[in-house]
Amino acid sequence: MIDRQKRDLAAKLVRQFRDGAITSDDLENDWPTQPEDKALEAIASATWGLYDDYRPRRMTGRDAASPEERDALTRFAAFLDSSLSYEWSKSSFYGIGGCGVLVIPSLGLLWPVDRWIKRRNARLESRLRQEGDFDVWPFIRRGDCDRHLADE
Repeated sequence: MIDRQKRDLAAKLVRQFRDGAITSDDLENDWPTQPEDKALEAIASATWGLYDDYRPRRMTGRDAASPEERDALTRFAAFLDSSLSYEWSKSSFYGIGGCGVLVIPSLGLLWPVDRWIKRRNARLESRLRQEGDFDVWPFIRRGDCDRHLADE
């Protein structure tokens, strides 16, 4: 079920975050919830990966969005503007990418955990790539993405 009013608000917030008008805290605090519209949950969790762990992130100056982040946020907003249903099987993308630099102070003890996390993430991405064109997520088909991005 698509809640047009909440999707419109979410699209506006994503654009404001992308353009540096609001911080990650503002985005999170003002994000609309709608349990029946999986797109809102999925895009909220995907944007979480763009936050800074130590302070609110504003996409300006040294915290400006990379070209890949700008493209992703533009896709997210375009999807929210669409009347397409969210078709992916996974709608929560909260998670960790690995142990990172913590492997070093652990004297390598976290290395097996780091490898396990990265293998698990690769398997998940592989499964999602079988469902649709993961490079244009949250769209599932490139044609839909191209059509809606033309309006941006």
